[in-house]
Amino acid sequence: MPAMNDPLPQRYAGRASVNTIREVFDYIRRYRGKTFVLKLDDGLIGHPLFPLLMKDIVQLHDIGISLILVMGTRTAIEKHLAKAGLHTKMVNGIRITPRAAMDHIKLAAMEVVQTIISHLSAGQANGIMGNWIRARSLGVCRGVDFEYTGHVEKIQSDIIHKLMGQDFIPILYNIGMNALGDGYNLNSDQIARQVCMDLSVEKLFFIRAQDAIPGAGLLLPPGSQVHPDGEIVSNMDIDQVGFMLDRNKKSLNPENQTLLGYAKEVIDRPGGVKRVHIIDGRKEGRLLQEVFSSIGGGTLIYGNQYAHIRRATLEDIPEILRLLDGYVQKGNLIMRTALDIRHRIHAYHIYAVDHAVYGCGALYEYGNGWGEIGAVAVNEDYKSKGIGRGLVQFLIQKAREKKIKTLFLLTTQAADWFFEFGFVWADPADLPESHRQRYNLERNSRVLFLTLQGISNN
Repeated sequence: MPAMNDPLPQRYAGRASVNTIREVFDYIRRYRGKTFVLKLDDGLIGHPLFPLLMKDIVQLHDIGISLILVMGTRTAIEKHLAKAGLHTKMVNGIRITPRAAMDHIKLAAMEVVQTIISHLSAGQANGIMGNWIRARSLGVCRGVDFEYTGHVEKIQSDIIHKLMGQDFIPILYNIGMNALGDGYNLNSDQIARQVCMDLSVEKLFFIRAQDAIPGAGLLLPPGSQVHPDGEIVSNMDIDQVGFMLDRNKKSLNPENQTLLGYAKEVIDRPGGVKRVHIIDGRKEGRLLQEVFSSIGGGTLIYGNQYAHIRRATLEDIPEILRLLDGYVQKGNLIMRTALDIRHRIHAYHIYAVDHAVYGCGALYEYGNGWGEIGAVAVNEDYKSKGIGRGLVQFLIQKAREKKIKTLFLLTTQAADWFFEFGFVWADPADLPESHRQRYNLERNSRVLFLTLQGISNN
């Protein structure tokens, strides 16, 4: 053992600190310019560490992360209603909102938002509130009239985008309006969910005045991870979330069921949220720990990036042709007929959600360790959602599984994009003999190679 004055322990500690700093810089590069949605329970506001939480939020904004805050207001509402001598009923966790309560609920919401804006201003950040939520009445459900309780219909995402572009932090709260200007009391968790459905969001945080998803007393899905202290579930993917919801209907409380359900929804869609975090805002530094370390201290929910990719079938041919057509018209891809695709349907994979096809790609095998990636196309409306990237990563992984040594592709427009996957320049003369003979000199496509294992087959 080293002596007490031995410098080695300090040196090792120094190395650990340096590695932590490197990890933080890596996360900063990854998240700069991305959008995080933070749903905050107002029960945190009176906690002694709440000012530090707000300081951490400002720091995220300062490093270039775009933030949208969604404020929970239940604690403030209960206080204002009690002061006014009003009692409201809760049915399945949903408040019935009579007309007499609406003014008090609006006042509670304003009080919460003004507190948040003050904390942001103290950190030199500009919070801005506004009514950017289109809502409709929840109406009568199973004989229960919820009166002025509403359901989130749509977020005015164009306004929120504009405000974030002007360096504001938009703050949404629990009041929404219908087309006639009538106000409704909304659920803030549902607002956070809808923001993620209507905007491009990297991460969603539910920051609350209680711990994350408990690990004790629940039937946990295979492969899920429990935090070292054994008290909370550390992470799980959306398939494991489905298991958790199906097997723990009686033992998982309604709020946790709702949050897990929302997490699954916002992740499990084209271009959906990459990560959902459920954390305890009463613990110092928990937000930064979740963002800037691989360990974290809450419950992390993530998606399987290949969950929506499957092998194409003959029934998919019309959709594949539709996807390819726009690229053919621009000269990016060569024309393929339905018969061409039918003959090689085993090579095609598609990105589909339910019955809608959003992207396709093919992995052609030629023997002797050669393979080709081709026919990569994505629905025009979803080009920025990571679908093409996921397809190419999937095809590269498939090539590795098939022991293909060298992948090649021909492209006229997208060489720079393929460089990001490790492809490098090659020459038509480097292609396998069958392809050298068929290379279209008039089209003059660029040739790219990716060596997967061993040496190239030149």
